[in-house]
Amino acid sequence: MGIVYSLIRVRPESVATLRDRPRAVAEFVYGDPDIYEAPAPSFLARLFGLTPKADKHPVPERREGDEGDLDKAWHIVHYLLTGATNVSDSPLNLIADERDRLAEIDLGYGPPFVVAPEQVAEFSNAAQAITDQAFFARLVPDEMPLEELYLGDSVRENPEEMAGYALEKFHLLRDFVAVASADGEAIITYYC
Repeated sequence: MGIVYSLIRVRPESVATLRDRPRAVAEFVYGDPDIYEAPAPSFLARLFGLTPKADKHPVPERREGDEGDLDKAWHIVHYLLTGATNVSDSPLNLIADERDRLAEIDLGYGPPFVVAPEQVAEFSNAAQAITDQAFFARLVPDEMPLEELYLGDSVRENPEEMAGYALEKFHLLRDFVAVASADGEAIITYYC
């Protein structure tokens, strides 16, 4: 087990349909609305017998091949792209982009976020220019903040294996985002 970073390509209108609808997000992501557990009603809601309104709006359809994941290499990939262990101002900051929360729901390790089509395009343009050699420029175990990186110990123990793993996931990310960018899509991201 471990923390996996997942991405779903989605049309902007589908994002608008899912916004602030946790049960719909659960159904969209996992195919099961019952994963969502609504918060307990407040004291006043219970006192006055208020019940939340049922969400009867349709859930957007998923498309074949609309999902990808970086498995557990996400943090290493983010660091190699941005040089940061957390949020960066770089257009390559897609993995740590948590500015736009989609809904109040925990999908495993926190809520889902939306990367807008404009940021998707910026990432795609910047990522297309990165060669494999440039991607590896920061892969220097003695200079990396390994204690701050998820799987940092694995980089120390077997840098060659981790380099191959990270490169494979970078290629997947770059190609996945390029398709989303070409189609004007947003990306929903979440950790599970």
